[in-house]
Amino acid sequence: MARTRKPTAELLLPGASVWQSWTGVEEASCSKGADHSADGGVFGRQAAHRVLALPAAHCWVLPAWLKGGEEHLRGMALLHLERMGAKTGEDEAAVQVRGVASKDGAHLARIIALKQEPAPLGDLSRLPDEVTLHALCYPLVQNSITIFRELGRLVVAITSGSQLVYCTPLSSVRLDDHALAELNNICLQLGFQGVLGRLESLVLWIEDGDIGKIQRATGLAPYRCDMPAPTMPPRGSSLLMPDELVQERQRQAVSARTRMLALTFGSVLAAVVALVATLTALAMQERNMLREKVADLMPRASRVMDHKKAWLEAAPAVDPAVWPQQVLLHCMEPEASKEASITHWEWTPDKLSLIGRMPNASLALEYTQALKTSEALERFALDGPPPVIASDQSATFEMKGGTADEKE
Repeated sequence: MARTRKPTAELLLPGASVWQSWTGVEEASCSKGADHSADGGVFGRQAAHRVLALPAAHCWVLPAWLKGGEEHLRGMALLHLERMGAKTGEDEAAVQVRGVASKDGAHLARIIALKQEPAPLGDLSRLPDEVTLHALCYPLVQNSITIFRELGRLVVAITSGSQLVYCTPLSSVRLDDHALAELNNICLQLGFQGVLGRLESLVLWIEDGDIGKIQRATGLAPYRCDMPAPTMPPRGSSLLMPDELVQERQRQAVSARTRMLALTFGSVLAAVVALVATLTALAMQERNMLREKVADLMPRASRVMDHKKAWLEAAPAVDPAVWPQQVLLHCMEPEASKEASITHWEWTPDKLSLIGRMPNASLALEYTQALKTSEALERFALDGPPPVIASDQSATFEMKGGTADEKE
């Protein structure tokens, strides 16, 4: 079964003279990468996890015996820092408290507090995922004093058991009499505080310093060796984060959200513009097609109008409902028409006029009344004067009428 490989992480730490980049996996020895300047380093682009190791000059690393329950260690540690005059924040990004040992209801705690120092990064575009203390990146010897160099300054790291309890830079750049006196003073103060255990050795990761003089001044047998490769800290081992980097991360998050909103708005706007352009193109294409169809239909339309006009002119002659013979037939439908003698008959599609004679007045009245009530002739609204009776008792009648259009 294949093993799951841990992602490669990058460790940026202060070397003896310049900042250095190291790569590796969690809790394993690292391989050296690139050297940077003495002012700061830059993280690479490829690392899946980035860790910044701060030099001792950027932190207070203090041991203290704190009384009370473990849940109150942090509050007591903050009070201890306040008594020591160390100005720092109160959250976990500024102060880290770890219990080292316990005795008679008291706890020996290691307090790491960040100082107000600028972040040692030459490029803030790539920020660390975690920040830790440089000395915590090495396998320190138990119950010992270790001296090494950070960016040209000597640093002292003291362990109690296997745990680091104290770390500070020395004022001297070389391990001379002044540096040894300062080291003895540190050990004396820690002894008075009861936080310095039994020291067994003094480890030198530097080349300078007289072994005999160091042994006479400290009472410890020093030995010199090469500084080991750092070990990549496990994820989540430190919550420290300088305030400058916190603010920069927040600024980058706001900037990223702004860019995302701008990209989203731009994408939506581009989609709207594309949709409008597509609809406009389709509308113009449809308009052009309609124009072409209209242009093709114009000659045919003129011919259709000519045909319509001709049909309107011929309609009276071909429409069975309105041609003259049919209207005359409707006038002769009443029973009394058998005795009628039509002397005048005039018809157009809009009006009708007829004059005739009947043998007597009663037949004339009967015939004119039948024409008025005829459904086939009702559109003409026929009407006329009373029949005129002649000396021989015959009667002359006259009927006239027109359609509504004719009357208007």
